[in-house]
Amino acid sequence: MDGNEHLAPKSEWSDLKSVKIAIGDVVQLQDFSANKQHHYVKLIGYLSMRSILVSHPMNNDNLQFIKKGDSYLVRGFSGTKAYDFNAEVIAVCLAPYPYLHLSFPRQVKAFNMRSAMRIKCRLVCSIKSAAAGMNAAATIDDMSITGLRIQSKTKLGEIGNTVDVSFRLPVDGVDQLIVLPAVIRNVGIDNESGSGDQMIPSGLEFLPSEGSDLNTLQYYIYKNLAEK
Repeated sequence: MDGNEHLAPKSEWSDLKSVKIAIGDVVQLQDFSANKQHHYVKLIGYLSMRSILVSHPMNNDNLQFIKKGDSYLVRGFSGTKAYDFNAEVIAVCLAPYPYLHLSFPRQVKAFNMRSAMRIKCRLVCSIKSAAAGMNAAATIDDMSITGLRIQSKTKLGEIGNTVDVSFRLPVDGVDQLIVLPAVIRNVGIDNESGSGDQMIPSGLEFLPSEGSDLNTLQYYIYKNLAEK
C-alpha cells in the first residue's frame, strides 16, 4: 500500500445497540491463536445483556469445529461505522439449525468510517461487462468502502452500466478472491501511464450483494487505515 488520503479513524467506546447492527449482517469471528484464524457468520439476533446469536461457521458445506468456551474477536460493519468486541461461545446449538450463542459485550469499540476515506493501492483486477460482452484487465488505484477508482487500456462501458469486479486481497496473510458487482459512475479522459500507454480512469460504485466479499473488503480497508 502507498498510504492513505486521510488519517486513520479514531475509536470510541460504544454499545451494541448504538452501532446499529442489523439482522443478517455478516460479521467476522477471529480467534486468538497465532494463526488468527477467522470465520464469517451472519447475525441472527441478540437479547440485550444475555447473548448474541450467529450462524455456525462453515467450511464449504461442513460445520467448523466450535466448542463452548472458545473466545473470538468479533468484527463487523454497520453503514460507515466499524466495530469490534471480544466474545465467548456460551452455547453451540445444532437444532433446529446450527447456530452459536456468543456472550453479550458490555462495551464495543466503534470506529467512524467516513465513506470518503480511501486507501491507495496497486492491485490487478478483472472487469466483466455483460452489457459490453467483454472481460478486461485493469488496475485499481484506490478503494473505499463504497467503490473503486481503476485504470484500464480500454473503455469498460458507459456511465450507469453494471460490471463485475474480481481481484485478490491479502487478508491476514491469505490471498482471498473478491468478486463484487458495481456500477460505472464516471469515465475520465485518456491519460498516459508511466510506461507510455494510454489509460482510461473510471470510478465504480459497489452495489449491494450477498455473501462475505464486501465485508472482507471493508475489513481490509479498515485494517489498513487503522494500522497507519
